[in-house]
Amino acid sequence: MGYLKKILIIGSLNMDFVSHVPHLPRAGETISSTKFQKNPGGKGANQAVAAAKLGADVAMIGKVGSDDYGALLLNSLKQASVDTKGIQQEETTGMAFINVSREGENNIVLVPGANSKMKRSDIDQLRSIIEESDIIIMQLEIPFEVVEYALQLAIKLKKEVILNPAPAQTMPEELLRRVHTLIPNEIELQLLTGMPTSTEQEIVEAALNLKSLGVKRIIVTMGEKGSYVINDETQAHIPAYKVNPVDTTAAGDSYIAAFAVGITKGMSDQEAAKFASKVSAMVVTKEGAQPSLPTLEEVEKFVF
Repeated sequence: MGYLKKILIIGSLNMDFVSHVPHLPRAGETISSTKFQKNPGGKGANQAVAAAKLGADVAMIGKVGSDDYGALLLNSLKQASVDTKGIQQEETTGMAFINVSREGENNIVLVPGANSKMKRSDIDQLRSIIEESDIIIMQLEIPFEVVEYALQLAIKLKKEVILNPAPAQTMPEELLRRVHTLIPNEIELQLLTGMPTSTEQEIVEAALNLKSLGVKRIIVTMGEKGSYVINDETQAHIPAYKVNPVDTTAAGDSYIAAFAVGITKGMSDQEAAKFASKVSAMVVTKEGAQPSLPTLEEVEKFVF
């Protein structure tokens, strides 16, 4: 099966400053890191690089600063064969300060930088890139009004929209109703619906509540508990692959990218979710966001 569709990511690019720590610090606690790294990241850029490394035809719209970090981020995308003509430069590059514990858990502080400078007029200016794409992936690390505007344009142009509602926030029903595929985790699902999501049954009920608004498919990612696929035909639990996590950064981003790539290859929703589950399991076994993303060849060879 060949790639018949072009994927466009509209979203964030950040420089990740990663501190490896014995445990995630508590309020008022000072701890020493055991290791420090600088890696290219940002949800949008991670998803773009992940999809491109899996062999898809990928372009990105976003903003970086006119600084060394911006150049580094652009270079990372180009090395993965992402089309960067939709990335503009303004002010300072966005940054993420990430703590990663020995267990592979993390917490993140975002400094939006150039990501916050994205405007609706940028979407108008780059409309041709949206027109020539088939699947549009978006997250919420750029101004919400830009996401809303780009989503409305994509729907008007009859594009398939995948929305990753992260970082978690409430969203208007009118917007959710127009999304083709929604990929939240349990926390994001809880915020979107105002319903509890601590058990599998609660997750399914909350997802069905969103489905009733008109979303075509909902995939809830649940980390080591796997993922849930809910569409018109099925409600299926996709188990996670058992691995020893080293760093969970970009696990969700790689899942979303891999799911989109699976869809472009003609996989069913369940097949694409299984493929995405394998990719994200591989990602958590390595350190860093973009450095941990596998190629299609690596995914095909990898045996659990």
